[in-house]
Amino acid sequence: MRVRCAAAVTALGMMWAAPAAAQTFGVWFDNDIIAGNDQYYTNGIQLYYITPERLIGGVDWLSDQVPGAAMPTRRRYGFALGQKMFTPRDLSRVNPDPKDQPYAGWLYGRLSVVTEEATQADTFELDLGVVGPLSLAEDTQKFVHRAVSGSTYPRGWSHQLENEPGIVLTYQRAWRTAEPQRVGPFQMDVTPHALASVGNIVTFAGGGATIRFGQGMEPLIGPLVDRPITPIPYQDSVGQGFTWYLYASAEARLIARNIFLDGNTFRDSRSVDKIPGVATVQAGLTVKYDWLSLTAAYNVTTPEFTEQQGFAKYGSLRVSFRF
Repeated sequence: MRVRCAAAVTALGMMWAAPAAAQTFGVWFDNDIIAGNDQYYTNGIQLYYITPERLIGGVDWLSDQVPGAAMPTRRRYGFALGQKMFTPRDLSRVNPDPKDQPYAGWLYGRLSVVTEEATQADTFELDLGVVGPLSLAEDTQKFVHRAVSGSTYPRGWSHQLENEPGIVLTYQRAWRTAEPQRVGPFQMDVTPHALASVGNIVTFAGGGATIRFGQGMEPLIGPLVDRPITPIPYQDSVGQGFTWYLYASAEARLIARNIFLDGNTFRDSRSVDKIPGVATVQAGLTVKYDWLSLTAAYNVTTPEFTEQQGFAKYGSLRVSFRF
């Protein structure tokens, strides 16, 4: 009891003495135009906000519930609003091929919390949203394709998945180094991770690793790879001065459910034969200078259903501001 009280007093003192921390706002944009097509996971946008870090240690009841959490730790909360869009290969067909990716949209909000220790970071995420016409994916794609000259007008949205509320719970752990390893004037680190998600939108378990090489890097908070449930990029909320790094993040997943392939949970809808084992690789470059962070990346995902033609490929662009 005395040890816990002492830790709490120490943590409070450090919080009081610490300078004001920064909060972060950003936008994450995915699109497959870089691959020259509109198919499969074709577009996504996520707005996110990350709170300033808070030093905790015996003074936050929620922190005591995190598996393996030690004192003191650091915590950030994240909030996001996003939309994802999925389409078949041929947008010109009024009646899409029933063996191809169904039309689907996912509009969601997210509450996330990450707890950091020196050698690990744990993330919990809760996603709530809706699949179907209420996701506004049909309206979004048709508006963009009308505005962009030469774009194929999508004619098969009347066959999209039906309206269905969705929930996803995700837990993730990353095992990181306290400080990136020095390689001459540069730094390098390798961070393995594992995660599991459960819900009527997606249910899967997976794991992988991220390797980075650059200068001015802070310890990695979580993997940088994209997936059916786009994470909040907590890494954007750390670092001072000029920072850059090249990275590659890979993840393998065993998938029990993916509504965008399996179709609606409680109603008849389009569906395809899902492949239960999927892998994704994201490679990119991050450049930061004080309050501004820019990331450009390329993503490749192995086939997710039996009739899929080739890998899914798309680009990602992320811009964030700290203030």
